[in-house]
Amino acid sequence: MTYMSGLIVRAADTGRLLADMDAFGRAAFEEAGAQNLWITQNVMAGESAGEIGIAADWDSVDTAVTAPDEMRAMPEFVESMQAAGIQTLRRSLMDVRMERGTLDGKFGSLIVSAGNLAEDEEATADAIWAHMEKGTNGIRWTQAVAAGPLTGMYVTISTSDSLDALMAASNQMFADPAILGMMAEQNFQLIQRSLFRRLA
Repeated sequence: MTYMSGLIVRAADTGRLLADMDAFGRAAFEEAGAQNLWITQNVMAGESAGEIGIAADWDSVDTAVTAPDEMRAMPEFVESMQAAGIQTLRRSLMDVRMERGTLDGKFGSLIVSAGNLAEDEEATADAIWAHMEKGTNGIRWTQAVAAGPLTGMYVTISTSDSLDALMAASNQMFADPAILGMMAEQNFQLIQRSLFRRLA
């Protein structure tokens, strides 16, 4: 099982944050067991615009919880966080349910939804991907395990090199009667959507 952790921060000096993550931060995460480290920034996200997300995959909840705390206690991380003016806003943990394609690209979309789990997750993922692959590089479905008011909800992340292409594929998918039928069966409710750009 794969878990995705999300650390949401604001930074007074984004450049310093990125430079330090490139100099030693990414290597420290990888040495601690993290995979697929992403740094993103919300662009279109209501009151969350400008927030920076640091996400990584872990093979256990224990590691997802303890490794980041141990890194934040390291002198170089303490100095870096102070120099970059880091303000930690929230931390979340997601259960990675399904994935298609590769999570690469300059931009992305994050959708939060509520509803019932699909009886056949693989078939549902394939049906959605048949549309989304036309405008995205990859898509990941997760369920919030520990995420404050979002706990239990579903978080879908799509990545692309063009938000225009991503939105066109998304609009086509949401207009498909077969997809709408599946969503109705699952009592799908769209809670919120944000658009982000990848920083590193």
